[in-house]
Parts: sequence; C-alpha cells; structure tokens
Amino acid sequence: MSEWDTLKEARRLIAGNKIDEATPLLWRLYSSTNSAIKLDAILILIGILNAVTQNDKLLEIVDAGITTAESMGKTDIRGFLLARKSIFLRSQLGLLIYRQKNLLLSAYVFRWINFSTEREKKEYEAISKKREELEKEITELQNTVLELARSSTNNYFKGHIYTAIADLYSSKLFHDQVDFIRGGRMRNIIGNIHFIKRWKLGKWFLYRSKDRKTIMIDQGESIRFYKLAISEFKTGKYITELAQAYYNLAAKFKITYCFKRSTKYLRLAEGLAKKINDQRLLSQILLLRKGIADKNRNIRNYVEELGLDLP
Repeated sequence: MSEWDTLKEARRLIAGNKIDEATPLLWRLYSSTNSAIKLDAILILIGILNAVTQNDKLLEIVDAGITTAESMGKTDIRGFLLARKSIFLRSQLGLLIYRQKNLLLSAYVFRWINFSTEREKKEYEAISKKREELEKEITELQNTVLELARSSTNNYFKGHIYTAIADLYSSKLFHDQVDFIRGGRMRNIIGNIHFIKRWKLGKWFLYRSKDRKTIMIDQGESIRFYKLAISEFKTGKYITELAQAYYNLAAKFKITYCFKRSTKYLRLAEGLAKKINDQRLLSQILLLRKGIADKNRNIRNYVEELGLDLP
C-alpha cells in the first residue's frame, strides 16, 4: 500500500471512530520523507492523541509540523500549528499550577508557615520562574496567530485559528480556577452544593473579586472565539468543521451550567454530523447529551477531584 493509500485508510478508520486502528498507520506516516505526507499525518495525530496523557509527544510533533510547514511555505498551516502549540504549552502550565498549589498546602493549615521544608520552597521558586517563561511564550504565540488570522482571507484557516484560541481560553479558565480558588473544607462543601453550582453562586466566596473578573473574562473570550470560528466555517461552507465547532460550543455551555444553550448547539451539531455520517462526532454528542440529561444526578466534585479541598 502506498503512503497516500495508507493516509486515506487512516482517514477512513477515523471517520468510522476506529482511532486505535488508525493511530499506528499515522505514526508510520509521521516518519515519511515526503513532507506533504508527514504534515498531513501530523495534523491528524494532533486531532486524535490524548492531550492529557500524551502532551509531551504532542509538543514534539507540533514542533516538527511547524518546521515542515515553514519549509513548504504553508503559512496558514504553520499558523494553525503555532496555535495548537500554545494549547499544549498551556497544559504544561496547568500541571505547574497544580503542583504549586499543593506546595502551599501547609500555609493553609498553619498560617505562620509558608513551606514545610526548604526543598519545597526552592521547588516553588523554580516553578514560579518556569511559569513566567511559559506564560510569556504562550502570550507571544497567541498574539502571532491572531495577527495571522486578521490578515488572512481563508475562512478555513481563520476558523481553526479561532477554535484554537477558544480552546486556549477554555484551558486558561480551568487553570485559573485551580490557581485562584480559596481552599477550606466548608468552602468546598458549600461550593459543591448543586444549586450553588447551577446558579454560579460559588464564585462569590470561592474567589476574590479581581480573580472573579479574570475567570469571567476567560469564559467570555472562550465563547466569543468559538462563535467566531462558527461564523468562519459557516461562511466557507465547511460542514465537518462547523459541526465540530457547534459541538465545542455546546460542551463549553454544558460545563458552565448553561444547559439550554448547550442543548441548542448540540442539536445543530447532531444534525450536521448525521448529514455527513461522522460517527466519531455522533458518539461524542451522545455522551454529552447523557451528561446534560444527568445534570441533577451524579454531580462531580471537581474541587475534591483536583485535591483542592484544603483544610
């Protein structure tokens, strides 16, 4: 089987939601000496690899993709890959934030102690420096890709850039919530009462005023960029991408407890997914719909899961 035929087979398997079968084929193509084949394989791998467990590998292949796209003069693809890189770096930053938060555990128990050991203090300082470097790099990448998007007339490219920026703000929202949350057993208990979460009342006592403002900006920008992506895909009549964008926005509204809006966009995503027979997206839609239907039961305790239910 030629490399082009292998690429077609991988795409067919992914369309049928057979990711495990497609992945080995794509890794084989990633080693191709044909730049076009390699770049296509990278773009597909970025969409199917697990961003939580395989983030380091994603950073590796996205850097390879940026180099390949640049050598081929593919400015739009290079811009898209720069945007994805900013998301993967944001995942790295999230792990640092989580570790830094846990290093301060003793300070929440004994107000006169900053760190349990000198080693923890040095680790905290090293993380602070690394955080500053990552935040600067992410900001620079974001500014670069937004400038590329503004100067482009390609709806497909702009839609993907806006999706990536929306994903970036979505990750930032989660990480800022982890970073800014004020610990305490009672705060955790009250914050996880369903009607408190349902009506977004927890923000008034889980976060300080300036931190609440940052979190609301994160949420608003994420939604704004998802809608910009939808507008670009709709203008360019890119049905597959439009369906995914509708789903992304539905998922965002679901986790922010806006269930009516989530259902609205999920219905739009499902209609398009059925039209193009996208089995993978349809399976994702089914899971999200179940989550919306189960909104009043089996409520997850995100604060406790993250280990932030501090004393």
